[in-house]
Amino acid sequence: MNIVEGERKQMLHNIFLFLKRWRLFGHILRRDSQILANQAMSGYFVTEGSKFKGRPLTTLPVVLNRDLSRIINSNLQLKSSHDLEHLRSIAQQRDEWTKLTARIREAAEASQSEH
Repeated sequence: MNIVEGERKQMLHNIFLFLKRWRLFGHILRRDSQILANQAMSGYFVTEGSKFKGRPLTTLPVVLNRDLSRIINSNLQLKSSHDLEHLRSIAQQRDEWTKLTARIREAAEASQSEH
């Protein structure tokens, strides 16, 4: 396998993981708010005590927010419980969620091809 094929396979793998991540996230957002996954997401944004010192942790909300930040001309983000609720309302409308994930995928593919 040459370098170009290896880079292409890596890019396809990254896009595959991206799609799975957003598919699962949308599925969870459409479920009842009392399931454990939704409670964990809501609890993530509840701030208690001082902030963690050191290198920022790579958590799922951080990765999802990074994906959202790639969209040009969009003010969508995932930094607070308000943002989570906004994304939850989008996820309830499957056609809107599909459009959103397509926009994020296009932005992710564009950033992958730049590297």
